[in-house]
Amino acid sequence: MHGLIAYSGPDAADARRAIKTLDSTTSAVVSRDQHTVVAVLGSGSTTKLVTTDNGAAAFFGSAARRCTSGPETLLDADPDDVVAVGFAGDGRLVSAAGRGSHRLFAHHTSNGATWASSSLHALRRVVPELALDRAYEDFLLGFGFVPEPHSMYQRVEVMKAGTRTVGNNTANVTAMSHAANASTDRDEIIDSLHETLIGTIADQAGSHRRHAVLLGGFDSALVAAVLVGLGHEVETYTFRFADSTYVQRNVDTLANHLGIRHHWVDFDSSVIAANLRGFAATFTQPGSQPHYQIHTLHAARQIAADGHTHIFTGDGCDAIFLGYPTVSRRAAIAAATKRMPSVLTRLAAGTLSTSVAERRLGHVARMARGTLRNRLLDETVGAHLPTQVFDTAALQHLRTSTSPTQAETVLAIRTRLAAGLERLNRTQLAFNGNGLNGQSKVKVDGAVAATGVAQASPFMHARLRTFVSGIPFEYLRSAGSSASSAGKEILVDMVRRHGLLPDVIIDQPKQSPSDSPVDGWYMNELRSEILDQLRDLPFTWNKRYVEGLLAPKAAEAWYRNKVSLSHHTMQVIGLLSSYASFNRNPGA
Repeated sequence: MHGLIAYSGPDAADARRAIKTLDSTTSAVVSRDQHTVVAVLGSGSTTKLVTTDNGAAAFFGSAARRCTSGPETLLDADPDDVVAVGFAGDGRLVSAAGRGSHRLFAHHTSNGATWASSSLHALRRVVPELALDRAYEDFLLGFGFVPEPHSMYQRVEVMKAGTRTVGNNTANVTAMSHAANASTDRDEIIDSLHETLIGTIADQAGSHRRHAVLLGGFDSALVAAVLVGLGHEVETYTFRFADSTYVQRNVDTLANHLGIRHHWVDFDSSVIAANLRGFAATFTQPGSQPHYQIHTLHAARQIAADGHTHIFTGDGCDAIFLGYPTVSRRAAIAAATKRMPSVLTRLAAGTLSTSVAERRLGHVARMARGTLRNRLLDETVGAHLPTQVFDTAALQHLRTSTSPTQAETVLAIRTRLAAGLERLNRTQLAFNGNGLNGQSKVKVDGAVAATGVAQASPFMHARLRTFVSGIPFEYLRSAGSSASSAGKEILVDMVRRHGLLPDVIIDQPKQSPSDSPVDGWYMNELRSEILDQLRDLPFTWNKRYVEGLLAPKAAEAWYRNKVSLSHHTMQVIGLLSSYASFNRNPGA
């Protein structure tokens, strides 16, 4: 376990003893007034503890070693991908959250004490009375995340990214300043984009000259190529499944082109079984595609065993360059359904909500009725978030016990999340909503916490993201591009112009980063394991309905093989299984 944890309150001595039980390599410091304890969990490049005569600061994250701020200015002008806690001479706890993949959680006790931790699992171990917060369960089971500042547990909140808190006072952390593109000349933008990408990767590499790259498609291949161009030693890693349908294409071609060593990371159902039950011990949020997080965790462990301390990925490229074909297709379908009469829309959605439709069509019925019902909402709200995993109809089929009282309706939350986005077009709205579940950040945070190996992606760095935010929309997705096109047109043009990758890599068909034969595993060799794990859900459930979710369906097979880029239709099973893990005893 790698991370940080802190306590401030009347029972600091007891808190320090509890913290020491979390990890054998825990390092803790207590303030002079014996009121505050800050500690780092684990050792290595992702944690840092600094002490002075008057205070201390603890950092966790992929950029922890590069932080130079003290407790009075915690995280000011430090890199984004880090969270921190500390205390100054007055002994008061200071907590700060960067704007990257790592999150900081705060729990205020009934006796006025405060806990802060980068790990929900660690927090549950030192505060065992923490209970699952079901007040946002309907939204969680609908969209696969809990809206911030709420977390999975009662009285535990997520610190807002980019803020620092001392007592009851919260202020913004001073961020590094970066410039957005201001040009409208395509050639000029291409050259500036090239310069910005190279500079971002060089900055993230820092003093490291040996890197592992998690190699998927075009995005990560580009990162590997830039690192090789900088003269760094690069080794690539790619998931390998028994069924070659799910294996990334042209991996050997790229390795030969760049003159680098490639490693395969073998993946089968046993890896899912070994990590899904304890999902909450590693990750801070459930999700509809937990295999996506487990993929990276499994690869990071192999990379760590090979002696690497730094991983590069292509995460975030599709998000900033509007490259997800499925998201663009969803935006196009949403626009098309606006022409349907409301009466017909309600009739069709109602028909698709029946138990017969659920049993025979499964994911296809849920997707279709979600799309139809979005058409009945305010235009901005309806085009924003993806279709629900479990909507009201599906939850009625699923839960047999009394539904928990919800703090807000699902519609109220959706309306709040879409506020202020009216200026965005449908494609931009869909991409914005797609990123809110934070699954890529959860993936990175969990893998870093579990292995202590830092991860970085230039496409998630503020410098590159800020620059790209100023590129005109039509240079990312031209007016004539189809909804199923790969997008990121100006990035592709830049790669061709500067000869960074061969055409066979640039032009290869898009493959989903979450592609995996997991649906077949759920339906077959993992079926009994899944049903057993679901016994830990915080509600009783309809066994016949859940067994129906796991049953093969012709409609889902069609969708999986002909429509879905990720060949995946069992998001419901992934979400329920990962949610159940958060209701388990953390010591189990």
